[in-house]
Amino acid sequence: MAARPPLSIVIGTGQGWPYVRDLVEALGVGATAVGAEIVIADGSDNAAPTTAQLDAPVRWLKGPGKSVFELYALGIGATHGDVVALTEDHALPRPGWITAVLSAHAAHPEAAAIGGAIENGSPDALIEWASYFTTQGPHMAPLGDRAVPMTTNEANVSYKRWALERYAPADSSGFMAILYNRRLADAGELLWVDDRLVVDHFETTGLAWTTSIHYHNGRTISAFRRARGMVTGDWARMGATYMLPAWRVARVVRTGLAKGRLRRELLLSTPLALWLEYVQATGHLMGYLRGPGDSPNHLR
Repeated sequence: MAARPPLSIVIGTGQGWPYVRDLVEALGVGATAVGAEIVIADGSDNAAPTTAQLDAPVRWLKGPGKSVFELYALGIGATHGDVVALTEDHALPRPGWITAVLSAHAAHPEAAAIGGAIENGSPDALIEWASYFTTQGPHMAPLGDRAVPMTTNEANVSYKRWALERYAPADSSGFMAILYNRRLADAGELLWVDDRLVVDHFETTGLAWTTSIHYHNGRTISAFRRARGMVTGDWARMGATYMLPAWRVARVVRTGLAKGRLRRELLLSTPLALWLEYVQATGHLMGYLRGPGDSPNHLR
């Protein structure tokens, strides 16, 4: 039997080729050097690239029409690596990311999941900063090298093979890292962060599109929770729908200020962050009341 690769890298994309060309190129040399595999689950109608277009060890899976969460489940299910790392089609790992992932897992064999820093690659408008701080701000460097109660999301997280085998990573709705990470934490597994693992996250979408994305994100998250069975925390979130945004923004500001960097961008974008939190809260409420609708298909 062939040996497992040391690392599988999974990317779920609704955009397909050539949208992910830069990401594949960024990963290719490092993946080849360590014997890693790249698994891309593509939900677009675009043709898959030819072998000649891929100078990297890539397996390309097609899942037309699937949501990004279903695509991640498809990709994870096809991996063979001892460690399975995820990133997004609109993120770019920095040089050395692959070796840093492997080094972090070797240093912490007991850690089920290890996340890294997620930096803002779209710094040109306040709405982009607001979106970044509300979704990725807690994962901005510095993170340190330490155990945490909750690690990072699909943009920069990796799992031991044994964790994925011990706790099934997907159901009929697909794979959502924040809920899977919570499941690992609730089971008593060790979660870790290491800010030597860095990706830049790009999301230049403007006010209207960013507003829409935050609504669909909120509805999708709460619909996943509803599908897995409502618990006390879900009923509490539902009842406090329009009280939570101000508290969440205060947490975003407190967390961001504690990082000691990008304070000007944080404070100037705070009014827009409050707007996005109210939009997302509306999405949360709709997800609890009516399920996901087509919201998962709007996310990437």
